[in-house]
Amino acid sequence: MAEDNKLMGTIGVIASLFKNAFAPPKKLKELPPGLILSGTKFRNGVSAIDIASKIIERKKEVGIDIGPLPSGSKNVDLQMEVIRVEEILNALMTTAVVEVDIPPGIQLTASGANAGGAIQVIGATTQLIRCKGIIR
Repeated sequence: MAEDNKLMGTIGVIASLFKNAFAPPKKLKELPPGLILSGTKFRNGVSAIDIASKIIERKKEVGIDIGPLPSGSKNVDLQMEVIRVEEILNALMTTAVVEVDIPPGIQLTASGANAGGAIQVIGATTQLIRCKGIIR
């Protein structure tokens, strides 16, 4: 009976450690208008090699050996990091869909011409607009 209580206490401690280790993600703050458009000019897109390299660097930070194995053979864990990131990015870029809703009331202007002369339009969107995009 005492052993059962000890085991349950140990399981409870382990469960609480896991519960605290995987806290729910924090809600992202809404970006100010125009930031996305101006920020995309400076982005290169995602690179599996760059991401895997950063993960491998972080392994060094926590003391995980990233050199060859003691036997002298290649560290296949490092190769696996590259494969893992490549597969995650491939799944995101080939199956993910980015959806954007543009609310009604967004101001718009347009100009053009026809046989009667120049045309200028000033107005606003009147309904919700749904756009789709691609992750790059």
